[in-house]
Amino acid sequence: MDSELRGLNWRAGQRAFPLGYDFRPVATPSTPRRRLSLIAVLLAVAALLGAGGALHVQGLLPARVPSANSPFSYHDYEKVLRHVRPDGDVDFASVGRERKTLDAFVASLASFSPHNRPDVFPTPEDALAYWLNTYNALVLQQVVDGYPYLETVQQPLFGRFFWGRSWPVGGERLTLWALKNRVLRREFADPRIHLALFQAARGGPRLDGSHFQPEFLDSQLNEAGRRFVGDRRNVRLERDTVYLASLFDEYREDFLAALPEGRGGNVLQFVWAFLPDTCEERPGCDTRSDLDRACGPRLDQCRVAFMAQDWTLPDAAARAARP
Repeated sequence: MDSELRGLNWRAGQRAFPLGYDFRPVATPSTPRRRLSLIAVLLAVAALLGAGGALHVQGLLPARVPSANSPFSYHDYEKVLRHVRPDGDVDFASVGRERKTLDAFVASLASFSPHNRPDVFPTPEDALAYWLNTYNALVLQQVVDGYPYLETVQQPLFGRFFWGRSWPVGGERLTLWALKNRVLRREFADPRIHLALFQAARGGPRLDGSHFQPEFLDSQLNEAGRRFVGDRRNVRLERDTVYLASLFDEYREDFLAALPEGRGGNVLQFVWAFLPDTCEERPGCDTRSDLDRACGPRLDQCRVAFMAQDWTLPDAAARAARP
């Protein structure tokens, strides 16, 4: 081995290559330039991914529209809602056993929506009822997907429950975030929607045992408002302090915009409208008169505090033991 090494001609620490080999270095970008090029490529990829992610979350990506085998109907969804208890809790285990029925309704949404079939949903009531039922059905399906291991919709990090998944709906791929913010809030100036959208949380709006129907929509939304405001987990009066659910703070501008005074009003005016006059149906509840006495005729003499939301599932069934 030593003799072989001695046979090589080393000059200044470099091997002497055979005669005729051109040992001129190949021109390559300098290290700083290569780094800048790599950073530029990474930034471009990140920008593309970010743009794609934004399109996904906002529901701006297209979806194939399959041919419908039958007219649009809420029949399958109505069958699933039989598993909603009178107090709003849901028997998710029983819904899971009727999974094919729920999936059939969700699959029908790919063919029909007010955006691609306005002939099927000719009135604003038809359209709003559709979007409310669609949102609530998709929340229900996603909970059943994770049940019984899903104990709260906050388990997926960063709120991904509401924006991580999309569904084909009338030619669009819509997330729950897009349905709520891009469709419902933008197309319908009705803050009652916030009290009607199922959040799969004990501290949020609850499902009713019936789907939203265009011909009864106004009364159904009013009932959803009374049900939410009448729950002491959402509105509670203690002396001169009114404790409100956090959604009244999160969507304050939507609630104020619906008042005659507009944004110069008070969110308690909206709450007052849905409080009962008496507590015959809900013993121990707070009434409009209670709010008047605590806050004065202009509802501006009391303190308002916002309560943290209870995000546990409104599960009516006994939970199976986790392994």
